[in-house]
Amino acid sequence: MKLVETGFDLNIESILEDWEVYHGLREVIANAIDEYILSDSEDVKIFRDKDGRYHIRDFGRGLKYEHLTQNEDEEKINHEHTIGKFGIGLKDALATFHRKGVKFSIKSQFGDIRTGLSPKSGFDDIYTLHAYIHTLCASLRVYIHKLLG
Repeated sequence: MKLVETGFDLNIESILEDWEVYHGLREVIANAIDEYILSDSEDVKIFRDKDGRYHIRDFGRGLKYEHLTQNEDEEKINHEHTIGKFGIGLKDALATFHRKGVKFSIKSQFGDIRTGLSPKSGFDDIYTLHAYIHTLCASLRVYIHKLLG
C-alpha cells in the first residue's frame, strides 16, 4: 500500500487569538462526545499514557477532510443532545494547537491528519494553515504529544 499525503487549506490566517489550549481541548472532546451520541458507539476514552501524551479517543465513524470545512451539520442541528452544530470547532482547535506549539496528531480510518503552514493557492506571499491528510488507519484517535504552559 502507498502512503498518500494531501494538503487541504483550512483558510485560517489568524483566528481566535485569545483562545488557549484548553479551549481547543474542549472542542476536540465535544466532537468526540457528539460522535458518541450520533453513532451510538463505545464510550469516549480520555487518558494520559506512560509517555505523558494525552489521548482523546472515540469509536465513531471516523473523520474525513470534509469535516474540516465550515458548514452546518444537519445531523447535529437536528439532534437535541449534540454540542457542536456549525463545523468550525475542530478547525479552531487545530489553529489554536498550531499557534500555541502543541504537538498533536489525529488518526482516523480515513487517514492521519497533521497541520502546517503553506502558501495559499495562487498567493505565494500569503501562508495559511493547512491540514495534511495521510491515508490509512482505523478508528479516531487524537494524541496530544506536548502541552505548553
